[in-house]
Amino acid sequence: MLMTLSGGVVMLMSVVGELPWQPRPGGRGFSAVLASHWSVEVSRRFSGFSLVGALSTGSVLARDWSAALPGLREGSAMAAALEEAVGTVCWWGLSPAIDLRLHLPPEPEASVLLVGAAEGRHLLMTAARARRGPPRDITLFVAEQSPETVARQLLFLLLALEAPERPRPAARAAAILELLGSGSLRPGTAALLRGAAGRLRRWIRAGTEPEPGQNRDRDGPADLRLMKCRDRDALEAVLQRWERSVPLPGAEPEAVPVPEAVPVPEAVPGPPGWDRRLRRRLGARYEARAAVADWELRMALHPRGATSVSPAEFGRWRESGDAFGGGGTTPNPTVLSDPRPRADGRSVSPPSYWGDTVTGPFLSFGLGPSGTRNPPKTASELSLAAVTELLHELLTGDTPGIGDTPGDTPKTGDTPGNGETPGDDPNPLGPLAPLPLRVRFLPLGGPPETPARLGGRCRLLVLGWRSLPFLTPQLGALAAPGATLLLELPTFVPTLGPAHLDSFRARALALARAGGFEPWGGPGEPPAHARFRKAPPPPR
Repeated sequence: MLMTLSGGVVMLMSVVGELPWQPRPGGRGFSAVLASHWSVEVSRRFSGFSLVGALSTGSVLARDWSAALPGLREGSAMAAALEEAVGTVCWWGLSPAIDLRLHLPPEPEASVLLVGAAEGRHLLMTAARARRGPPRDITLFVAEQSPETVARQLLFLLLALEAPERPRPAARAAAILELLGSGSLRPGTAALLRGAAGRLRRWIRAGTEPEPGQNRDRDGPADLRLMKCRDRDALEAVLQRWERSVPLPGAEPEAVPVPEAVPVPEAVPGPPGWDRRLRRRLGARYEARAAVADWELRMALHPRGATSVSPAEFGRWRESGDAFGGGGTTPNPTVLSDPRPRADGRSVSPPSYWGDTVTGPFLSFGLGPSGTRNPPKTASELSLAAVTELLHELLTGDTPGIGDTPGDTPKTGDTPGNGETPGDDPNPLGPLAPLPLRVRFLPLGGPPETPARLGGRCRLLVLGWRSLPFLTPQLGALAAPGATLLLELPTFVPTLGPAHLDSFRARALALARAGGFEPWGGPGEPPAHARFRKAPPPPR
């Protein structure tokens, strides 16, 4: 097998078949279908930034992306192939979690802006380690483009903080990881999701966001007061869909009579839409998909640093979409979305999977070293050990390495699974462990919707790799003098070759300098990130 670069398009010559993005005779390309169904604004606000949709409009975002990746132009095969691979929704990050405190100046008060934080891994890591060192007043402002990503971060925060009187870090960690990256859920995790989604939905409807002077034990996991009313309506609609997607315990699905002459279709693995995505991307190589996955892991991901991802767990995820012990009969609704939602966030068509199909959810917590006595051997084991340590430190304040064993599994009774409020607590969420920092979600839409009063206050800005088009002078105006900018790089996207990664870095450098930032490499630069520093204003 040979990887070559021609005309800026990654071309994979393999003995097992043709190019994955070769169009079918007489058929419409994936980019053309997407562009004909929804505008870039709807896709940006409610389904994540759509590369192909933006390119077909000739917008500023399209120009940024076409300049960042050679060959990524309107109607190009590269554009269709990239979107088939990474999808239109970002469910998880492509870099390890970062303790944001390490990139802040030693000041008692600091503000951080997260743009495209995906599953909130940086938030969990920073909150868990916030008690290390002297007390600090840290506020995290989170800007996302879709209500699904906000709902997922609220869900993970709630599962990490609720029921502090019954800490079970390993069981909660297993449930969080299964919800984060598995296409289907086990019964216990599905019941846990139904209860948590119902409580979050009622909390949003009741308007129980934190108020000044209110007891933090009765607050929610984050502050939503900066979000617009329509954004909160869309968020509530997403949570209601999650709640209704999980059947009640013991409920039997209604049998649908099928005529004898109509054959029953064979069940396909993975969440709804997973198999369709694989067939579109691989084309004639679909029957050799296991070999393609193994090749991309060993020849692309391992050389770039993802050596902890084992062929077994990666092959299972690429085949069925299941990871971290998932694999039940209930599709995971938190990784399903509608590409054409209504303005209030409600679905028009049945939600399906529109996320990543090439890299996997193993990088957020599965690349770093483990502090346990018996070091894990796979990315799934590393992730479970890492999240267990984070939750234990978040709940107890103790050092890692104490608490439940990684062998614990989530049980239906760990937290209320029926969506009811525990006891007579008027707060739908019940008692929560105190969060040692403030989390405030901004209006949907990214930095353009950021309140102007944040201008010049942020000491640290963190951007996901899909948020490169937001790296503008307007974003630079939000940074304080000497602030740090961390930009995630698409290092672990196997369909991008070295030339594309170099072009991405070059474009990021140009945009950063236009926004008033200068490159700042050397020790302390996080893996798979480019680091910049806010340049001081020129002397008058």
